[in-house]
Amino acid sequence: MSWSDFTRILFLATAVASLHAETASSEPAEFDLPVPVGMPVNGIKVPQYAEDGRRLMLFEAAVAKKVNEQRVEMETLKLEVLDGEDRKIFVELPQAVFNLETYILTGENSAKIFREDFEITGDSIEFNTKTRFGTLRGNVRMIISTEENSQ
Repeated sequence: MSWSDFTRILFLATAVASLHAETASSEPAEFDLPVPVGMPVNGIKVPQYAEDGRRLMLFEAAVAKKVNEQRVEMETLKLEVLDGEDRKIFVELPQAVFNLETYILTGENSAKIFREDFEITGDSIEFNTKTRFGTLRGNVRMIISTEENSQ
């Protein structure tokens, strides 16, 4: 690994840490997912707002089905997360489960997280939507884009 590669990884780690710190300080308001138990809903979009009214996240799923009052299963989930500077980070999962009590989103088939300057993929993800902290597991790959790479 070259010194410039190490510097880029350190920069990305710092950026992700600052994203976590900035969004964690914006306490999310209660999250309401308007999906009836046992009935699949197609093409659902559900925003999550901070207590001050600022949008923090947007859930968009091709299909969502509330299995019980705590568990929602989703297909083709796209999650848009805004950081403290209103930059968008996207999470894409072909299948996901969201726990309405713990605010934890899990995906077991594959996961992709990206922004204009990086892309991270892995086999599975666990993401706490309240604290904005997540873990990717299995075959994790990260690509960092810089102005230097795009020229």
